[in-house]
Amino acid sequence: MNKFGFFSIFLLIFLTFLSLVYGEVKIPLHDIFSPRGVYSYILFNIRLPTIVATFSIGIILSVSGAILQMLLRNPLVDSYISGTASGGAFGAVLSYFFLVFNLPFSWIIYFQPFFAFITALLATFITVVIGRKTGILGLVIGGVLVSFIFSSLMTLLLSVLSIKYPQIPPLTFWLLGDISVVGWTNVIILLILSIILIYFSVKKSRLIDLVSISDEISFAHGINPSKERIIWLVIISLMVAYCVSVAGIIGFLGIIVPHIVRRLIGGNTRVLILYSSVLGSEILLISRLIAEGTFGYFIPLTAIMSIIGAPIMISALVKRNVSTEEH
Repeated sequence: MNKFGFFSIFLLIFLTFLSLVYGEVKIPLHDIFSPRGVYSYILFNIRLPTIVATFSIGIILSVSGAILQMLLRNPLVDSYISGTASGGAFGAVLSYFFLVFNLPFSWIIYFQPFFAFITALLATFITVVIGRKTGILGLVIGGVLVSFIFSSLMTLLLSVLSIKYPQIPPLTFWLLGDISVVGWTNVIILLILSIILIYFSVKKSRLIDLVSISDEISFAHGINPSKERIIWLVIISLMVAYCVSVAGIIGFLGIIVPHIVRRLIGGNTRVLILYSSVLGSEILLISRLIAEGTFGYFIPLTAIMSIIGAPIMISALVKRNVSTEEH
């Protein structure tokens, strides 16, 4: 492990400690190491599960973005731009329709991931089809349009349902993301999903490298690139859909992190995935610290991510166009 790796691990530990202390309620240092009373409840039932959820979601979104960029050979793709997140959010909101049939609200959480997965997968495949017919710029524009369509449908659905069922999370949660209170059940599932994603992406990193170079080289090594893309799109759609059903849409993280890793470290898919998982967790932990009132007010997560991610996306698009013109 190089110096950047050691620094990343140290920074992750430091940010985890800050996340334990700061939030809507600041926990004194002595109550961190010896929790009691209300601080004990906040620490073990709110802070710890929220931190682990943030860590896991950061891994899933960052690694998913890196894999999508490699497989589709497009540096401007992630689950947000591809419409996967918006499609998943629409499916999660659509599950609340079962309340019309007097289904208990507590049961909805068991249907949400399934509906979110189906619509996330649909949105992703629509965007990929558009991209294959129109190229890199068309994929970006198509993804934005697909995202806009599903976000609009979700807004309409929420406008109708929230009148009768005010307990449904508000529109800002679904469109801008929020990791504030997450139950341990969701946390454990998110942690398992993040570990599975890292394990299989590292194990298949050589295969992803070959597909990212060219389809001809992939076929020469006995690999069907189209089949691999479909498999990974299904896996990523499933995992992103679950993240969205828990925390809403958190945009741009999957674009920001792989670009930073490539610039600072470079390397193959295996290196990109490992460092993206750590850096993604760190950036999301920092964003959550800012979002949860560290400076005295609440800021949605996607708003913070957009401020960071938009310049990086513009830079990548300009460099891609310049490179294309030179050749």
